[in-house]
Amino acid sequence: MAQAIAPVLAALAILVPTIYYGLPRSGRREGGLRAVLTRTGVRFVNDESRDELRLRLAQAGLYTMTPEEFTGIRVLLTASVLPVFLILLPFRADAALIVALFLAPVLYIAPSNWLSRKIRARQSQARAVLGEFTLLFSVALEAGADVRKALREAARVAGGPLREEIERALSEEATGVPLTDALTDMTRRLEVEELRVLVRTIVQSYRYGAPLAQMMRETAERMRTLRRYEIMEAAGRLQVALLFPVLFFILGPMMVVLMYPALMRLLEVF
Repeated sequence: MAQAIAPVLAALAILVPTIYYGLPRSGRREGGLRAVLTRTGVRFVNDESRDELRLRLAQAGLYTMTPEEFTGIRVLLTASVLPVFLILLPFRADAALIVALFLAPVLYIAPSNWLSRKIRARQSQARAVLGEFTLLFSVALEAGADVRKALREAARVAGGPLREEIERALSEEATGVPLTDALTDMTRRLEVEELRVLVRTIVQSYRYGAPLAQMMRETAERMRTLRRYEIMEAAGRLQVALLFPVLFFILGPMMVVLMYPALMRLLEVF
């Protein structure tokens, strides 16, 4: 028993002072988890990865989380394998080695995969309401509203991530950023091709003075047509995907049931 507890105590004797003295003094006084994550992540993130990670966090809608905090989560999750490894080591060295080799990479990659899924889900939500948003936007423009009010009202009805990003773009425009630049930055955060086309149309209207309401209505018609084709394509892929389960789990057992009496009769004859 003492041999089993000794590695755990040794690990705690190393980890606890390291974490405590590695924290900034303000973080020790406040005892905040965010200070721990930030202090840990600063050591493992460079300028290039920080900018890329900040963009990905914005694409996922996690504006309150910093790249340092996210990196700190990944590092501390990976480091959590060490106590498990030391506990298993006295009993099963092979199991401890397997945990160290396989669990640590999984825990390091898991936050990034979760972030990617959150980005894709947010993009899908924005893409699903973009056609309705464009139509409402064109109707508001034709009713005499200016671009900002039309954007706000259409986004309010559409809801979801699209509303959040448009409200953020309008807030940036209120602080002095040109509206076209704020909308262009919004397309980088959502990374939806249809939204990029929509913003490009608004920018061209600002630049060349084209009638924006008519252009938005035509864009809405194109988006609805494109959405219809995407649904038809998805339905075609679903039919192909359902073909194999139908063959193996429905037609196959039916053929067995139908052929079994005839096969048994042939065996009795021969």
